[in-house]
Amino acid sequence: MSACTPDLVIKAGTVLCQNGELCVSDVLLEGGRIKQIGVNLKGEAYIDGAGAYVLPGLIDTHTGGIGFIELETGALRDFAEAEAACGATTLYANVGSSPDHSARIMERHRRETNELADVPQIAGFRLELPYLARPGAATKDRLAPITPENTQLLLDAGGGHIKIWDISPELPGAAELIRGLSSRGIVCSICHTDATIAQARTAVEAGARLVTHMFDTFVLPEMTDPGVYPAGLVDYLLIEDRVTCGIIADGTHVHPLLVEKAFRCKTPRRVAFVTDATFASGLPPGEYTHPGTSDTFEVGERNQGRRRAGTGMLSGSALTPLDLFRNAVTLFGKDIATASQVCSTTAARVMGLNKGEIAIGRDADLIILDSDLELLYTIAAGTVLYEH
Repeated sequence: MSACTPDLVIKAGTVLCQNGELCVSDVLLEGGRIKQIGVNLKGEAYIDGAGAYVLPGLIDTHTGGIGFIELETGALRDFAEAEAACGATTLYANVGSSPDHSARIMERHRRETNELADVPQIAGFRLELPYLARPGAATKDRLAPITPENTQLLLDAGGGHIKIWDISPELPGAAELIRGLSSRGIVCSICHTDATIAQARTAVEAGARLVTHMFDTFVLPEMTDPGVYPAGLVDYLLIEDRVTCGIIADGTHVHPLLVEKAFRCKTPRRVAFVTDATFASGLPPGEYTHPGTSDTFEVGERNQGRRRAGTGMLSGSALTPLDLFRNAVTLFGKDIATASQVCSTTAARVMGLNKGEIAIGRDADLIILDSDLELLYTIAAGTVLYEH
């Protein structure tokens, strides 16, 4: 069921309302928007939602692959289709390479998808590289200094579709770049950094509003006085109300106690769960070879991450967007409303999207889950993309 379904009514589902309460109701979808919420609503097509949760579609702001699809070499159409089967209605395609290579990747995706118009789930590109101080799981040859030439190359290649740009605040020129990108409407994110609190504060003052995979690739502060707890970058970001923290929510990248610490400090309104997914996410446990290379990775259970074979180094998660939602409930002990907040609403707010809530006038991006949190339907702009 993939064709557009005008005047679609979801009947008698347990709907997560805008006020955070669950109520049994019908939802009418018309013209790609939520038209009405009530009882005995009429439409041209119907979905029986009785006994199921009707929730905002899942939004992943940091993902670069799923299954055997790697965005560096794969197709956005295949990626979007696979993500729909995991509840994702909005995605930001992660690009992480050298300036020249990243430019070619974005140009190819734009060319193959009619400027992304053929893949409306893809809200834009996210550049995690090249402006990082620490490579993390990437190789150093993918890093590059901040220069007007590199920046313009990437902006031109993105064709206006770069929506998130990761930057280490301590790099020369970082504050000026953040200021300039923010003025273009690009959300800048603090990432892979050894920055001091002062450097991070300067980045926030310049306009940085996201933190990339909080707690991961952040250096712990040194204890200068024995026995005295040192305040560091993570402590500052936890109390900085202007930034929203992305968290890889598998319990391995970030210990559940630290996830709870982020919830207490930031509140769910400033926490966004992300997969940081690459190829092999969602696949059964095993060893897999990276498409087009001889690199191998070991995938454990989805809450154990993806690791480079031989070294055991974490290299992205094995999560899907639906895993994020389930983990919010089962691993981190949150209710359905909070899980939806950190998997949908927070990201929609940060990115300025008309999504992430079930309310009249919002985009008709929804998922329907059974009582065991299994996916029954994925609906984007009123179109059924996936049916169990």
